[in-house]
Amino acid sequence: MAHYKIMGQDPYWMNFYGLMILTLIEVLAVGADLGPVADSLGTEENVVTLWILTIIAIPKFIMIAAIFMHLYGDEDSGILTMTALFPAFFILIMVLFVGLTHPDAPSSLPDWCRPGNYGL
Repeated sequence: MAHYKIMGQDPYWMNFYGLMILTLIEVLAVGADLGPVADSLGTEENVVTLWILTIIAIPKFIMIAAIFMHLYGDEDSGILTMTALFPAFFILIMVLFVGLTHPDAPSSLPDWCRPGNYGL
């Protein structure tokens, strides 16, 4: 148990609920037909999905780092936060641009990733 509360609740449970809600939004974004949204933005559906997943990944990353890695609420969390979050910007940029170089990445998998096609 943590020695502090978030909105009067245990931070681990609040983090769990938040992560489950954000994961549900991600699943819905991948499964939804975003064609009309992409058409109105003048881009492809996969690019819209990638941006949604990237935007949702930012608060999930912060929530996991803050609570589970104890970067929030502990006595020495200030220096730990600065040390751990410094590379976060570069990781985000790397993931985003790798995804943008292959726009089908968020909604399609190569055959070797699909169950039954492992060739074992």
